[in-house]
Amino acid sequence: MNKGIKLSLLSIITALISGCVPLPPPQIATTPPLIGSPIGNNNQHSNGLNSEYGKKPFNYRSSIKNYFSSTVLHGKEGEFHFSEPKRAYKRKGYAYGGEVAWKGWMVDTSVATQSRTGRWRSAEPYMVLFSGEQVVESILGNSHKLLIKVDR
Repeated sequence: MNKGIKLSLLSIITALISGCVPLPPPQIATTPPLIGSPIGNNNQHSNGLNSEYGKKPFNYRSSIKNYFSSTVLHGKEGEFHFSEPKRAYKRKGYAYGGEVAWKGWMVDTSVATQSRTGRWRSAEPYMVLFSGEQVVESILGNSHKLLIKVDR
């Protein structure tokens, strides 16, 4: 047989065999439903624990500095300015249903770093999202359409 015919025949047989493999069963989401509304639920205990937003970060300054030391060029030597942690939540995009994707604490931060020549760059604002003491995400800027600050 011709080499091209053998290759075509092999491709067809492979396609037929792989087409017979059944699809895996659908996965059911195991995330618990969100209870209560994100705004206006101020049941905070004396230890800073809020049932919806978790524990308020205590060492947020050092966590942010450690986070930016690995994500921003010359982040270890940067100048940081911090606000107090505020409760916030972030929604998924409306194309994904608009559900709440994250709830926790947010710290407004500005970071000024040096360039390669040693000149200081102007400070860039970031919104740093926390879950407990762990940095979840940093968003460049002062606002985001899907991020809602509960404490103003």
